Amino acid sequence: MSLALRIYFLLKPGYSFDIHCFLDWGGRIKEGGFWSLFSGNYYQNNGIDYPPLIPLVCSWWFSLVKNQTALYYKILPTIFELGLIAVNVFFIIKSHLKYKNLLLAVVVIQPALALVTSAWGQVDAIMSLLIITGFLFWEKNFYLSSVFLFLAFLAKPQAAIAIFIYFLCLFFRPKKKEFFRQVILFIILFAMAIAVFRLFGNSNFLDPYTKSVGRYTNISLNAFNLWWLALGEKAWDLHDTSGPYKNIGLLLFAIFEIPVLIYVIRQKITFSKIMLITAYSYLVFFIFPTQIHERYLFPAIALLAIPAIEGGIVFYLYLVLTATFFYNCFAVLESVYPQFSFVSGNLLTGDIPVIISFVNVLSVIFFTYYLINEAFRHKKSE
Repeated sequence: MSLALRIYFLLKPGYSFDIHCFLDWGGRIKEGGFWSLFSGNYYQNNGIDYPPLIPLVCSWWFSLVKNQTALYYKILPTIFELGLIAVNVFFIIKSHLKYKNLLLAVVVIQPALALVTSAWGQVDAIMSLLIITGFLFWEKNFYLSSVFLFLAFLAKPQAAIAIFIYFLCLFFRPKKKEFFRQVILFIILFAMAIAVFRLFGNSNFLDPYTKSVGRYTNISLNAFNLWWLALGEKAWDLHDTSGPYKNIGLLLFAIFEIPVLIYVIRQKITFSKIMLITAYSYLVFFIFPTQIHERYLFPAIALLAIPAIEGGIVFYLYLVLTATFFYNCFAVLESVYPQFSFVSGNLLTGDIPVIISFVNVLSVIFFTYYLINEAFRHKKSE
């Protein structure tokens, strides 16, 4: 069923604008080399707001075939999403969860992530798999953790949230030397990237990151979050430059990150726990700030499957968020690029998106309660 669903999604046209961007960027590098995209007039005039890794990977993928098609391109992120499934399945099979078979079924089929990857054609699975791979080396090899997290940042700017959690956890370990070692490594990696762009491309490595921030000023870019709950469809039409919305969103984001700080201080961080608090942080990031796309919940769900093995609230949150995320992304895809014949009407209008927004906001409240409760149940041993 999992394979059949992905084949069905792969055969759909997808989100044409995004797909054509990746086709264009990867094709340009394939034909003219890396700097044909990331330097010169094209780089300055076309507003490229993606870091270099994704276009580079696309160019390698396209080099395997003569003709670049949307279908062939969409197979690439689907492979990475299957990698996510493989990692999650490995840990679930080893677990003793009472509802193991249910969780296993949801993770293997995972309609929400499959929709974004195989139907939509987006690359969130690549960033998420790199983040999970980096966390897999927690306590085993911090240098490899740092390298994979840096690669995730080269894939998408949103990886900065996972990197922040990573360094927060390093800082509150009993021995601080590893924190400073990895800070130095990150500084070196950033310096190398900046130097390479400056010396070989006469361009600014940071441009894709700075251009992506504030590019869209909508209060909600179709994310069913706090702002859609409060304003409904108007959240798309209003802009955070016309009121206090942006500041309120950032303030709430900061406040709801305080439980993460408490949790890290009081708990001994393991692989599962760093996945838990990172997934929570991506959920908070989705719910409260303005200018949030519907797809920004992807890493929260991708990372939450392994903590869900523990059962309880986290298990149910994983199931609920999978359902709400699927509807959110399906509604956007079908409204912008209609391609599912069984759908009628605009799924972004009416009461259902508001109800789903309410469920998402309620989910972050339950998640916050869970983190605080767990933080004070046991204090980490020194």
